[in-house]
Amino acid sequence: MHKAFEIGARMEISKGGNVFLNNRRIELLKQIRSTGSILAASKEMRISYQMAWTYIKEINALSPLPVVVRQRGGSNGGGATLTKYGLMLVGKYLQMDERLHEFLKNFEADLDDCFF
Repeated sequence: MHKAFEIGARMEISKGGNVFLNNRRIELLKQIRSTGSILAASKEMRISYQMAWTYIKEINALSPLPVVVRQRGGSNGGGATLTKYGLMLVGKYLQMDERLHEFLKNFEADLDDCFF
């Protein structure tokens, strides 16, 4: 059966009118976790390093605990990592996002009853 309509929503967590977490920022955090680098993460997402760094600064400023920490150069070069708190936030966000999509599926079922 072909669905006539779909209901969509994107989760966004804000604080004081400022975006804390959304799908794009979570993807950036996942890429940082994967690559160990803000630069590499920004390239993977095809956004500028400056934009990635802006997101990270905003996330860390709004968070009660650091989410991303940077390591400066050295013999192995610099990098970035997610804190334990950051890893927990990513996991919780993904769980809540999945619950949101399940909730929307129920609405779609109600909507489907309106069409033949």
